[in-house]
Amino acid sequence: MKKKKSLYSFRNDKNNFFALLGDNKKVLMPLLFIIAVALTVGIALSANHRTAQEASTEADPTQGATLEIPDGSMEENAYPEVNALIEKYYQASANGDSDTIASIYKGLEETELLKAVAAADYIEDYQNITVYTKPGPVAGSYVAYVYNEVKLYDYDKAIPGLETFYICTDDNGQIYINGDIADSSEIDYLKQINLQADVIDLNNRVATSYNDMVNSDEKLAEILTTMRSGLQVSVGEALASSEASAAESSEESEETEEETQEEGNSESSDVTVKKVTTRTIKATDVINIRKSDSETADIISKTSAGDEFKELEALANGWSKIEYNGSVAYVKTEFFEVVDEETVEVIADSESPKAATGEDNADNNASAGTTVASAVSGKMVTIDTVRLRKSQSTDAEVLEVVYKGSEVNVIEQYANGWSKVEYGKKNGYIKSEYLKKE
Repeated sequence: MKKKKSLYSFRNDKNNFFALLGDNKKVLMPLLFIIAVALTVGIALSANHRTAQEASTEADPTQGATLEIPDGSMEENAYPEVNALIEKYYQASANGDSDTIASIYKGLEETELLKAVAAADYIEDYQNITVYTKPGPVAGSYVAYVYNEVKLYDYDKAIPGLETFYICTDDNGQIYINGDIADSSEIDYLKQINLQADVIDLNNRVATSYNDMVNSDEKLAEILTTMRSGLQVSVGEALASSEASAAESSEESEETEEETQEEGNSESSDVTVKKVTTRTIKATDVINIRKSDSETADIISKTSAGDEFKELEALANGWSKIEYNGSVAYVKTEFFEVVDEETVEVIADSESPKAATGEDNADNNASAGTTVASAVSGKMVTIDTVRLRKSQSTDAEVLEVVYKGSEVNVIEQYANGWSKVEYGKKNGYIKSEYLKKE
C-alpha cells in the first residue's frame, strides 16, 4: 500500500494562494484544458507533444498536407480498447508506476514522467472516468477527451478534471498514447478539432465546475498550492539525481570512447543533409508569458499585440514553447499567428570532421544520435543574448550568459541545432541559430 505525503509538511504562501485563484478565473479554454489539479500538481499530465526540429532528406510526401476536419459530435465510451488504455494509464498514475506509464505513453518527456510519479503521493484514486472521442488525423487514431474526478488523500470530495490524449495504433495493431508528433498537419488537425463547439462546451462545463469548487473552498485552494510546491521540490530532486547518475556513467565509459575514437578518426564517414525549420510567431493580443505550459504557471511577463517571438516548439496541447530573453517560456498558441518560417539544410557528418582530442570525442559520442556539422567552425559572434550551457539541452546547467555581439570560438556544430563553443575560459554549448560569421 503506497504511503501518502503529508500536505502540511510545507508552509503555505498566501500570495501563491491568491495567484492560484486569479489564474483559474478563465473559463474559455478551447484547446487542451487540464483542470488546475493537473496543471498545478501534475495529477493529470499535459500532453507536452514535441514538434520534431529535424526532417530527413527524403521527406514524407504527406508531410504538411491539409487534413479534413470531421464535423461529427464526440462519442461517449464508444471504444472499449480506448477505455481500457485510459483506465490502465490512470491506474498507473495513481500508483506512481513509471514503467507502465512509459510503456503506453510514447514520447512522454522525463520531467512529465517524474511529475506523474511524484503526484501519486497525493492521489488516492481516479473516479468516474468518462472517455469522449473524435476521429484522429490518421487511420486508427483518436482524439480522446477524458473526464475524471481525482480523490486526494487530504480532501473529502473528488475534484473534476479534463485531459486530452492523442491515441494512435502501432504496426502491431496495439493502441498507445502518442506524445511525440512530428507531422505539422497532424498538429494543425488537433488544434482545429479542439476548437469545435462540443469540445469547447465540454471544457467550459468542467472548468466552471472546478472553478466553483476552488473559489468556494479556501482549504482546497491552499492544498493545491501546497501540493504544487511539493511537486516542484520532488521533481527537481529527481532530475538532479538522474543527471548525477548520467554524469557518473559517462565518466566510466570515457576511456573506452577515447580508444575507439582514435580508430574512427582515420576512417571516412558518410555525409548526410538535415533540414531544420524555425518559425517566427506574432502575438494578436496582450498575452501572459509563463514559465511552463500551464494556466497556473508563474507569469514571467506579458506580450503586446504585434510582439514577435521565435517558436522553439508547437505543442499539441495548445501551448507554444518560445525563446524569451535568452531562456525558454510558454504562451497559448491560439493567440499567435505565424509570420515567418524558414527551413535550412545543414551538412552533417556522422563523425567529427577533424581529428579531435579525446575529450572532445567523448563529448560527441556521449550525445546519442548527434552528428557533427562539417560546414562551420572558428570565430563567430552571437546575434542575441544567449546562455552557454553544460550540455546540449535547454534544461542543462547554465555556465555563463553570453551577451549579443560577443565573440566565441566555435569548436564544432551539430545537426541537432547546437554548437560546442569556447567562451572566455569555458567550453559549453549554445544554439547554432544565435551564431554568425564575423
